[in-house]
Amino acid sequence: MSKRNWFVGLVVVVIVMIGAACAPANASKAIARQEIQSGQIVPADELRVAEYLQYYKQNFPQPVNTTLGLDLRLGNTQVPVDGGTAWLQIGLQAKNVAATDIAPLNLAIVVDCSGSMDTPEKMPYVKQSLRVFLQSLASNDIVSLVCFDTNATLITPATKVGDGKWIEAAIKRLEPGSSTNLYDGLMMGFKEVDRNFDVRRNNRVILLTDGIANVGTTDPNRIAADAKAYNDKGIYLSTIGLGKDFNDQLLSTLATQGKGGYNFIDSAAEMDKVFRQEVSGMMQKAASNVSVVITPAQGVSIDSITGYDGRPPAGTFQITMQDMGTGDSQVVMAKLYVTSGANGRRAIAKVDLNYKDLFSQRNETLSSSVTADAARVSNYDPTWDVEVLRNVTIQRTAEGLKQISLLYKAQRYQEAWNLAVQLEQDLRYAARLTNDPQMVKDADMMRTYQDTLAKWVQNQTGRPPQYPESGSNRDTGQPTLPGRQLLSTPTPPTINIK
Repeated sequence: MSKRNWFVGLVVVVIVMIGAACAPANASKAIARQEIQSGQIVPADELRVAEYLQYYKQNFPQPVNTTLGLDLRLGNTQVPVDGGTAWLQIGLQAKNVAATDIAPLNLAIVVDCSGSMDTPEKMPYVKQSLRVFLQSLASNDIVSLVCFDTNATLITPATKVGDGKWIEAAIKRLEPGSSTNLYDGLMMGFKEVDRNFDVRRNNRVILLTDGIANVGTTDPNRIAADAKAYNDKGIYLSTIGLGKDFNDQLLSTLATQGKGGYNFIDSAAEMDKVFRQEVSGMMQKAASNVSVVITPAQGVSIDSITGYDGRPPAGTFQITMQDMGTGDSQVVMAKLYVTSGANGRRAIAKVDLNYKDLFSQRNETLSSSVTADAARVSNYDPTWDVEVLRNVTIQRTAEGLKQISLLYKAQRYQEAWNLAVQLEQDLRYAARLTNDPQMVKDADMMRTYQDTLAKWVQNQTGRPPQYPESGSNRDTGQPTLPGRQLLSTPTPPTINIK
């Protein structure tokens, strides 16, 4: 299909970039979980709402005859004739492909071997995950293995996997050393891939680190700039962070510009999940230059978009999405306001999905529209659909965690605790309706967070926190509780969110 013309007459499409790395990117969720489980306050600047939402498994239908599929779902197929809030879920799904259809790899794995990796929950798990991962590769894939501490060491020069008999000996050579020369290790990995660069292969580096560069070139801007030179040649970069002391912003930046994934590993289970379930999406790209264009119908305005701080621009605008690998999914939640109107079928929005199909090397466009029945509705619930309710609840949890951080910094500990209570109640409500065990785990996590916040309330007031007045946890279409929504601002000009 031809690419859609986004400039018609005087209608200007405003570009909005959602802050996240290329798929799969979900580090924010795991980072928040580790901070809460260790009794810390989750820093607001480490909570990227769009990235947090992408952590969760979606169940969008597989595309038919296209590489990407577009799935639109309203939170309620009815809207009040007198006007009210509506939620629109925009789901993107990349097709799964057979292993025989995946382009062969030209891959460098760069592993942090600094002294801080010498703990039972780091290097042993890294070795086991790499062992399983490498043994799953095709014999024709090219792999190199680099480790770095004070210096970078080429453990295995770029070689075809072959029968894989070399893997065990190579992994045994990964042993913790001293400092963290991240730059030299990363550049060595890029050079190994560059030596065998082939447009018919998936050329990629995976960087795994638990620390901050402290020897050699340590300037994050220099590291990112030199990495981008390789990215511009077509060598992708995915990053994986471990522990508490790595440079979150640097790893996010490297993965974003490198069109790769950014994951954070806080447990053996998460490490297994990343290597077993998600690396396949890192390995085979399906679509690039992915964007969604939203055109609200007459009488409909967009109040918020996942990952965009403030009120989105009025009228038609474009959201720059992540590149997608095979089997990847992405979701964006749009909170709408529908003005009063006549009874009957009513247009809500038109959505266009634009992307470059990396299998056919063609630009593609999928378009779909959503409508709702306008009627007089009692007890209207804009999140009646449980799938929409689930994703709205997840998004509000991420937004709420950011708000808790700000309240904590302002020493408003009781309000922070109140919000954690509200978030737990919302998560348990969604868990009951969706039967999603992850939502139960998240509610338990929020209960743990309350224990941390309660200590601050006790220290400040000399008494335990006081429970907030009970009330409805449901979205009635009216404004949500303070801290439960992104604050509206005047319509901004074009803004890029990092």
